[in-house]
Amino acid sequence: MATRNRILVVEDDDDMRQLMCMTLDRQGYEVTVAEDGIKGYQLAIESPPDLIITDIHMPSADGVHLIRRVRDTEALAATPILVTTGYGTGSAALALSQGANAYERKPVEPENLLLTVRRLLSAAASG
Repeated sequence: MATRNRILVVEDDDDMRQLMCMTLDRQGYEVTVAEDGIKGYQLAIESPPDLIITDIHMPSADGVHLIRRVRDTEALAATPILVTTGYGTGSAALALSQGANAYERKPVEPENLLLTVRRLLSAAASG
């Protein structure tokens, strides 16, 4: 049996987090969740995911802080990161400049989310 890809979803909005988790779970992904960047980083260190999906604007530690910490951690540095944002392309550009691999606008469309997740996981597996 093939190993299920592990995805860490870091999102403070309950509805958005549930939507992403349900969408990913239905496709057979193993999903772990965190409500902010601090908890997200702790979970990533404890059990490195195959992909991180993070919101940018969150309490405690935002997505940009999380991206920087992941990229500065040798064991996580190559992990693909997908950013979600409802704050426009400026936030997305900042996240991409800090090491995110892709972004999706909020509200996230499940079909687009899955396409981007598959693309990032495929690129990581072949690269």
